[in-house]
Amino acid sequence: MAVAELVKGSVVLPRTESPNAISRLAEFEWFHKIETENETITPEIDDLLLRIQKTYQSIDEVIKGLKIPPRVGIMEILFKGTMIKKKKYELNEIENMINDLEKKTPDVISKASKILEENAETIRSLETYTALKETLQIISKLSIDLSNFGLMRYFYTNLFVINSSDYGEIARSLEGIPIYKYDLESKDKSAIIIICDATDSDKVLKIMRALNTNPFTIPQGFPQIPNEAFSLAETKIKELKSKQKSISKELAKITKKIRGDVLAIHETAFVAKDVLETLRKPGGTKRFAVIQGYIPK
Repeated sequence: MAVAELVKGSVVLPRTESPNAISRLAEFEWFHKIETENETITPEIDDLLLRIQKTYQSIDEVIKGLKIPPRVGIMEILFKGTMIKKKKYELNEIENMINDLEKKTPDVISKASKILEENAETIRSLETYTALKETLQIISKLSIDLSNFGLMRYFYTNLFVINSSDYGEIARSLEGIPIYKYDLESKDKSAIIIICDATDSDKVLKIMRALNTNPFTIPQGFPQIPNEAFSLAETKIKELKSKQKSISKELAKITKKIRGDVLAIHETAFVAKDVLETLRKPGGTKRFAVIQGYIPK
């Protein structure tokens, strides 16, 4: 196999003109930049790099959110006839390329970004309500209003869900303090209500925290009676699952519609970002840049 003979080339120019030089050099497929230890950064290039990084990130998040493969596979081309047409992008300056991307990108990804954000929020809410339901399921048979629990002027009252095996140790540690125990559906868990003087509240909390147990609370906006809160959590979960199903259908439609366009701008943004990241620190002095690299002879 023949190996091309290379020559080393250098470009010396005012540092403010280096972005234009980078654009020209990027057009040469066989130019290989020599990395230097110079830490002098060209502000104009850094500004362009920051802009394209933001654009690339916004596009990349949509592609990942929609689970679009970055390349069309050969099997898909053969069996489905899918083809993403390549677009030649001739550019006089990297800056023009970035300006063009910043104009096109919102039209392509704005709707998808909004629905992906809504989907993420729905998933978070579903996880929250599911965790709450699982906790409430343990004590859903208790008809106790928790809204008046906590530290009062003279007394401290609270509900704790504990490991049943810890009850003996709690009773011994809080000897003389009234503890009311309730058996729950899960044999491994028990509910206890502790009533004590306000001055003993710190002692109670210290002992319970040592056993990795905190006062049981129901989030604001929910009924403070466990069985009522459990019913509401079940209703919310059903609503969120239905909403998630609807969002998934909408995302599938959007994916089919924008796939070609979003892959095109993603590739363009990647190329611009890669070029700027590679050449952002030309060597030289404060006012002059030196760009060195190898080209075929």
